Parts: sequence; C-alpha cells; structure tokens
Amino acid sequence: MRILLTLLLLIALSPLNASQEFPQWGLPDGVTMRLGKGKINQIEYSPDGTRLAVGTGIGIWIYDTMTSQDVALFAAHAGDIRCLAYNPDGSVLASGSSNKTVRLWDASTGAHLGTLKGHTASIRSVSFSRDGATLASVDHDISVRLWDAVTGEQKRSLELRLQGDQAFSVGGIAFNMDSSVLAAWSYPNYNIALWDTSTGTHLRTLEGHTEHLSSVAFSPDGSMLASASWRDGVHLWDVATGNHLRQLEDWESGVPCMGFSPDGSTLACGYSDNSARLWDAATGELLRTLLGHQDWVAALTFNPDGSRLASAATTIRLWKTATGARLGIMSGHLESIHSVALSPDGNMLASASPRAPIRVWDTATGAYKLSLESDWSPLSHFTFSPGGQTLVGGDDYHTISLWNVMTGTKVRTLVEDVEDDVIFAFSSDGSTIASGDGDSSATLWDANTGAKLRMFNWETPEVGHITYRPIRSSLAFSVNGRMFASGSGDYTIRLWDVATGAPLHTLEGHASDIVSVAFSPTGDMLASTSGDRALRLWDTKTGASRQTLEAPGTGVMSVIFTPDGSTVISGCSDGNIHLWEAGTGAHRRTLKGHGGSVNSLVFSSDGGTLVSGSDDGTVLFWDISR
Repeated sequence: MRILLTLLLLIALSPLNASQEFPQWGLPDGVTMRLGKGKINQIEYSPDGTRLAVGTGIGIWIYDTMTSQDVALFAAHAGDIRCLAYNPDGSVLASGSSNKTVRLWDASTGAHLGTLKGHTASIRSVSFSRDGATLASVDHDISVRLWDAVTGEQKRSLELRLQGDQAFSVGGIAFNMDSSVLAAWSYPNYNIALWDTSTGTHLRTLEGHTEHLSSVAFSPDGSMLASASWRDGVHLWDVATGNHLRQLEDWESGVPCMGFSPDGSTLACGYSDNSARLWDAATGELLRTLLGHQDWVAALTFNPDGSRLASAATTIRLWKTATGARLGIMSGHLESIHSVALSPDGNMLASASPRAPIRVWDTATGAYKLSLESDWSPLSHFTFSPGGQTLVGGDDYHTISLWNVMTGTKVRTLVEDVEDDVIFAFSSDGSTIASGDGDSSATLWDANTGAKLRMFNWETPEVGHITYRPIRSSLAFSVNGRMFASGSGDYTIRLWDVATGAPLHTLEGHASDIVSVAFSPTGDMLASTSGDRALRLWDTKTGASRQTLEAPGTGVMSVIFTPDGSTVISGCSDGNIHLWEAGTGAHRRTLKGHGGSVNSLVFSSDGGTLVSGSDDGTVLFWDISR
C-alpha cells in the first residue's frame, strides 16, 4: 500500500495533473486532459472505515476518510459503475456496471482481479455473503447470479418473475445483509416483491405505495424494509409478515436513496431538496436534517460503527451522525454533461449540467473560473459568440439571456417565457443568433440590440416544422452565415436562407426526432443524427441524401465535422466516439473513454483538440492525431 501511495503522489505532482480538483489518473488513450471526476452513482465505506469507494461514470475513486483526499482511481472505461460492495475483510471490492459485468478489484492496490460475465442487462446490485465466500449480483431484468468470490465461477442463476404479471417492469432492487432475500419494486403498479434468492421462490408482495418508487433498503437484521417514493414519502415494512409499519411524515420531496445505520436504529434518507435526514427507525421521529449540498442527494452510506454518514450529490460530505456536524468534503464530481462549448481562442470551456449553473473553465489548467446562474433555474443550452466575450443561454423557465463570460454578469435578456427549452447558434460574424424551442419555432435575433429579426414556425406550414414538434438540440449556422438548419421532432431538417428567411430544402429520411445537426466547413454538406440511430450526410445544395452511416448497436447523440471537413465525428449513447471519412463514409476508428452517452462535441479553432461532454460527468480533451 505504501508503494501505491508513493506512486500516486508522484503522479499528482507531475505536469500531467492539470488541476488539483481533477487528478489526471487513468486517462484513456488519446485523452490529454479530463475535467470532472465523473457522476456519482454509489458510495461505500470500507469495513475498517478508513476508505470511501465512490462509483462513478468513469471508474471507482478511493478517498481517505480522515483527510477527505482522493488517493486512487480504479479506472474501468467500460460503462457506468452502478453499485459497489466490499467483502467482509475489506480486501476485495466488487463493482457492477452498466456494461452488464461485475468486476473484482484488489482494494489495496486497485489491481483488476477478474470480470464476471453472464448477465444480460445492467447490474443493479452486488453483495457479499457474510463469510465472503459468495458474491450475489442482480441485473435490471431480475436475473440473480451467485458467484464463487474466490474463483469467480458462477454457482447458480435465478430468473425472478411474478406469474401472471405481464406488465411487470423493474424499477430497482436491494439485497438483505446475507443476500438471502431480494426486494424489487415494479412499475406501473408500484408494488414491492420479495424473493428467496436460494430457491427463486416469491415470498410476498408489499402493497401501499401510490406513486413511482425510487429506493428500497433492508435493515441490517433483515427484519424491516424501507421503501421510498418520489411523491408519497418513505414507508417501513415488516419483512416476515409484509405488514405496513409506518410512514415517515415528510412527503414534500422525492427520496433518491436510503440506508440504515449498522445497528438498525437510524434510517438516513437523501432528498431531492438537497438535504439528508436522519430518522429514528423504530418510532419514525425526525432526528436531524443535514444541509449543505447544492443538488439532490443521490447516494449515502454509514461507516461501520455508525458514527459517520457520507452523503453524495456533486460533492461528497461526511457528517457526525450524533450531532450533524460536517467533518469533511470531497469535491470535483460533476453531473451528467449535456453540452459543452469552447471559446473561439480555445482558452475557455463552458459546460452545462442539469440542476447546476453553467461552469466556465480555464482550458490551459483545468481550473474552474466562474459560474453563470439564471434567476430561476440552471441554464440548459448555450453557445459562445465568435468574439468569445459573450455567451447566450436559456434556462428551464424559458428565458433567453446574454452573459459576459469574463465577469459572469448578464448583459441582456432577449425574451422571456418562450414555449419550451431553447437552443442556440451564433452566426460566424456574431451579428445574429438563431434559437429553437419546443413549439416547433425557429427565431433569428439581432445579437447587438436583442431585436427579433424573423421567425419560422407552424403558422407557415408549407415551409415550417409541424406544430408542437420541438426543435430542442439541433440548430446550426453554415460557416459563411448564409444558411441555417433546424432539426425537429417531426423527423425532418429544414434549411433556411438567413438573409431572406426563404425555405431552401426539407431533408426527409430519418425515422425519429432529430437529435443533432452540423454543417461541414464549406457548407456543402450537413450531418444529422436522430433517435433512429442513423447518422446521415446530406447535400445542402440539392437537399439530397448522400450517405447513411450506422454505428453498431447504439444511438448517435452528437455530431461534428473536423475543421478541415475531411472527417465526421459522432458521439454515441454507449460512450464511444466514431470517426468517419466524410467523402466515402468509411469508418476510420473509435475513441473509447467515456462511461456514458456522449452528448456534445466541439473542436478547438486550430483543429488540434476534440472536446467531448458525457453523461458520465466528465469532459475529455482528445488529441485525434494520435
């Protein structure tokens, strides 16, 4: 362990470490820098309480719980880490992933011990038996597999289903302490089913929730089950009889996660109002409320003796459970990255996440510079002006505003209360802004005065998109600023003449909502992606389809051309980035490194760096010349 920590210290002090907040450990091939440590999915204390394992979109971060410092990253690059479990002596850490596998790690060194394969859906829970000899895992389809924790061999497999319930779909699951009983909640009926994992026998069904469930948790002795809903609160049940014991008197916020203290006396709940609360499990009395998170609490866990609680949102906070005093904080984790934008000089990067302000970063150091916050809600879409001093953004309350990115102050508001979420594009000379919204409308604005120049919508059906089919994430100007393209939920892309507002072409062929569009540098070609998983290339002069490219088995979420126009790059829902020959459509290569959907792609102005933002909570900088 001492050798490992010495090595990690040397890495942390090397020039590769662009910022102290975002250690550059375990970078994928071709990546030069990473912003963010990944979206947090699960946290787990080691049995001795000295380490906290954090499962994220890019791997497992290990923190020292005394110093709150990160000490290692077990990099997976093979899907989102959804669940974690230490074996009883703390020597092995198991992780379940969205890529349908369970991995075993040496908890001290981070060495990969083995991969357990056989599941056919994303792993939802892993649990060691009390003697550490058996590992139980379950996937989203309620397929339970029991493994020899030493050899990795599968002992048995169970498919758990309720007879006669054709509509049964799994929302989530939990094991009891020795993995002998599994609880799974279903939808749309909101019931909880209990199974004996040794035989696959259905034990009983707990009925009483009236809204969609979010979490279930067993007490340590297995006698009690807690279940939580987004709208009808937390319920406690007797596992042996199925009787409803009580409902906690707090129904105002959703409860994404729960956990019992090791002695079973306290139930900790994480809430969508950004708080964590501790309850007396026997009486239902509220003991204390823990405040400080800036986002809803997505995961929590007690240390082995119950004296501390760790709660995770975009930060991880350690609390003293007896008093509620904050003991430490671990930062650097981001939510899903929905959009990224580079300033024209490449010195700044802006990133957007749900329920968080737009973050502006220094790309040379990876340092966080400032945040842009709207009056009512986070900015959901944005873009830089060609001069790089201004950013236009829209929030969930449908306000379009201009911001000075050097000071973080709002310059002006273009419009308030548009119909739905808005997206933007600047013309190349910075004089015009195009916006699209959920009411099938596209609008041109004067960037200097804020005046509305022209609107294209359903009132002119012979040229516009179909009524109430949104233009949400697919809008682009040609490089010369003479055309702009709008992609809609009506499955079509419209090309428009910016100067006159005249329709040029309607591009038809996709079989689902348009997700993303991008012009080639010369403007003679347009790339588009759709929910139909196809990447299409179009001739903008004629409106004819040139080619259809398909990345195997995955949806295409974002698209961009290289600055020289020779290559089309697509970001996919499985985390992969594909490079295609623009002229022939030939597949060149695949970039692997994200653990979640690649939602946004941008290039530096010199074409040397590709930047990608992902659901895994990271932004990656790629050198695609490698």
